[in-house]
Amino acid sequence: MKTKVVVGLEARNVDGVDAAARDLAERYAAACRAEAAAQAAVARVLAEAETLAEVRVAALPAAAAREAELPVRALAAELGAAARQPDRTVQRRMDEAAMIARHFPATLDAWEQGTVARGHVTAIVEHGMPIQDGAARAMFEREALERAAETTPGRLRAALGRLSEELQPRSLTERHQQARATRGTSVQDLEDGMGGILIVQPITLIHGIQDRLTEQAKAIKAADPDDPRTLDQIRADIAADTLLTSTPNIDTGEGLADGYGGLGSITAVVNVTVSATALAGITAEPAELVGRAPVDIDTARELAARAPGWERVLTDPISGGILAVDRYTPSADMKRHLRVRDQHCRFPGCRQPVHRCDYDHTHDYALGGKTEVRNLAALCRRHHTVKGETPWKVKQLDHGVLEWTSPGGLVYIDTPPSMVRFTEPDEPAPF
Repeated sequence: MKTKVVVGLEARNVDGVDAAARDLAERYAAACRAEAAAQAAVARVLAEAETLAEVRVAALPAAAAREAELPVRALAAELGAAARQPDRTVQRRMDEAAMIARHFPATLDAWEQGTVARGHVTAIVEHGMPIQDGAARAMFEREALERAAETTPGRLRAALGRLSEELQPRSLTERHQQARATRGTSVQDLEDGMGGILIVQPITLIHGIQDRLTEQAKAIKAADPDDPRTLDQIRADIAADTLLTSTPNIDTGEGLADGYGGLGSITAVVNVTVSATALAGITAEPAELVGRAPVDIDTARELAARAPGWERVLTDPISGGILAVDRYTPSADMKRHLRVRDQHCRFPGCRQPVHRCDYDHTHDYALGGKTEVRNLAALCRRHHTVKGETPWKVKQLDHGVLEWTSPGGLVYIDTPPSMVRFTEPDEPAPF
């Protein structure tokens, strides 16, 4: 295969457009669509194989479970040998492909057309399968595909968590109480004398653990810039040291759960972007771990009870766009507003949480840009640098929408992820 090469730097810019970069971006996007279509074609073959295997199993007389599985194993071995792949892997993929074909046919069509990628499909299946009602799942799939066409798999996953929750017949609080019983740890043996440990706990604790490890690792790095370890390595070392050297004291309770499953060690800033009536116990819709996943309302109430401050978010009742935040103080108010509005870095596709981002002036302050919400956006350090030090350009449209223009002249629209909705309650709000 020959690689197309753009010769001559003089051809780089045409009317201020990086023609070479644009050409590469368009070819890459086209190649990704072709790759997605090929992956979907593989899934269709595997789904057909699973259906054929099921027909052959059904034709067998009553037999032991192991014998009944033999037609599936035989067909998986047939495909695996032809593609030079392990037949166990092929059998697992047959089952996954059949599930997609049966329960998410529109997603498989979109995948085949190249409008969604494997990551989008995985997110849709992950959040759609818990929805048992067929009509509700079909509704979920339609909405999910509309969102998938405009965003990355990472951002889609967070949005679908909320959408799936809205369509569940049982509340998250009920399901969470049952799921807590599954918490535990397990060990995975890896190659070269390494291993991993999986801790299953409520998501608030898991993200709290990761954030605390990150802050501690950063402090160590700052204290010793010559430390050769990466941030990941330091996090792993801190976790190992803490677990191996910390001894819970049954008499004093030190090192044990505080009665709230560890929630007392997490300090929350409560943005009342979900219904305030839920915090008051009037309704039971879930809260959200900012930009991550839904959180059962009982956990949200425990965090709220220990919050050092409250923030009330006022929204447009029609569009859901953020309009203002109470407790007005010029700089602090803007930051509160942006934390709620942006939730993560606003470069297309980036999911870096807002508390790890800079509040960047879209129109440079040094060039006359004003310090106001409509000229500010959260950008992680990487994309802050890209915006300031490369030909990438950005401008703000209405309601916090950002219009990014690449060096190649391609335009990308990034919409604030906040989709807050207020409804008229039967009783007045508790504030």
